[in-house]
Amino acid sequence: MSDDPLSSQVTVDTVDAVDDAPAKPGSPPSNAAAERIGASPGHGSPSQITPATLWSAIWPDTPPAQDVRHVTRPPSPLMLYLRALSSSRKPARAQPMPSIAFERRNVPLDADDIARYASLCGFSPAHGVPPTWPHLLAFAQHMLLMTDRAFPFAMLGMVHLANHNRQFARLSVGDRLDLHVQCGALYAHDKGQVFTVLTTARRDGNIVWTGESLYLRTGVKDPLGAPYRSELRADATLVTSEKFLAPADLGRRYARVSGDYNPIHLWPLTAKLFGFERPIIHGMWSFARSLATVLPAQAGDQLDLLVEFKTPLRLPGEATLWRERSTPTKWVSTLDTPHSAGNVFELRDATGTVPHLRGRWQSFDTAPATEAAAAIDPTSLPPTSPTASLTPDRT
Repeated sequence: MSDDPLSSQVTVDTVDAVDDAPAKPGSPPSNAAAERIGASPGHGSPSQITPATLWSAIWPDTPPAQDVRHVTRPPSPLMLYLRALSSSRKPARAQPMPSIAFERRNVPLDADDIARYASLCGFSPAHGVPPTWPHLLAFAQHMLLMTDRAFPFAMLGMVHLANHNRQFARLSVGDRLDLHVQCGALYAHDKGQVFTVLTTARRDGNIVWTGESLYLRTGVKDPLGAPYRSELRADATLVTSEKFLAPADLGRRYARVSGDYNPIHLWPLTAKLFGFERPIIHGMWSFARSLATVLPAQAGDQLDLLVEFKTPLRLPGEATLWRERSTPTKWVSTLDTPHSAGNVFELRDATGTVPHLRGRWQSFDTAPATEAAAAIDPTSLPPTSPTASLTPDRT
C-alpha cells in the first residue's frame, strides 16, 4: 500500500513493476516492423508493434515506472481535493520525480458519459469518441500521482501549461481501456520547475492513445531539465471563424462530467480564495470546445493534438476562435515536420487580441494519393515544449 497518509481511504494495490513492463528506452527494436514505428501510427494497426517499442519511440528518455499501484476504486472528487490540501506544505525545491505510477484496468468507454461530455464541448456524433476523452478518464489517477507523498511538489497553485495527445487507433463506445499514469520529463522554466505527467491507454494490450500534460510549479529555484520552449507561435494570418459564449455555470457543468472540481472553476467566492476575481473555465474544456469546431469528422482515426494554454477565460465570458483562412486537411508525411505541418488555431478574447490558447491538430491516417506511401515516425515528434511567460490555466 502507498505510504500516503490518506491511502487508507483509497483502494490502491501496490506491485513492484508493470506486469508487461516495456523494454527500457534505447533498447533495440525486436523486429523490422518495430524499427519503423511510423508504420503503425501512420498507416497500420498498433498491433503490428509491441507496446514496449512504441513506448520507447514516444518517450525514449523516460523508463516505465518501477512502482506501479493498481487503482481498483477511484476516490471521490472530495477525497482527491483533501489530498491536494494535505500536500500544500511541500517545499518548492527542485528534485527528481519519483518512479511511481497509478494504473487502472478495464475502464469502459461509457456511452452516456461520452454523450454528456460531447454535448458540453460541442463534438458531433460524427466525431465518435472525442480524442480528448481518455484524458478525463485518467484525471483521478493524475490527482493520485500529484498528491502522493513521494511527489515533490504541492498541487495547489500549479499552472497547466500544455497538453500533447496522440491517438493511434479509433476509439469506440464499449471499448475497455487500461490507463497508466506516471511522471515524465522535467524542464527548466524562468518562473520555476516544469514537470510532465504521462498517460498511456491500452486496448487489448496495444497502446491506442497517449497524453503528455505539462505543469509549472512556480517559485522553484535552479529548476532541473532542458529549457522549456513553446512550440506554437502567434500567427498573424489566422482569421476569426466564430464566437463562443461561456456562461457563469460552465465550470460547474464541466466539473460534473470531468470530475475536476477545482474551486477556481466553480463559484466567485471559491475562485477569490485562490486569487481570481471570477471563476475561470477549465483549460481542457476550452481546448475541447475549440477542437470540436476545427476537427472535421473525416479527420481520421490517428491524430496528433497539441495545445498550449496562455491566459485564463473568465466566467461568464466570450471568446473568439481563430483559424487558417482556408482549412483543408493537412496530411502528415515524412517530408513534414511538427513545425511545418498541421492545422493551427487559437482561442482569443472577445476582441481577438489576447490568446487563451494555441493549438494544432494533425492526421496520420492514409493520405491522398500523392502521399499514400508516406508514413510519420513518432520518434521525429518532440515532446511538448514549454510556453513562455503568460499565465495559463492554474490547478
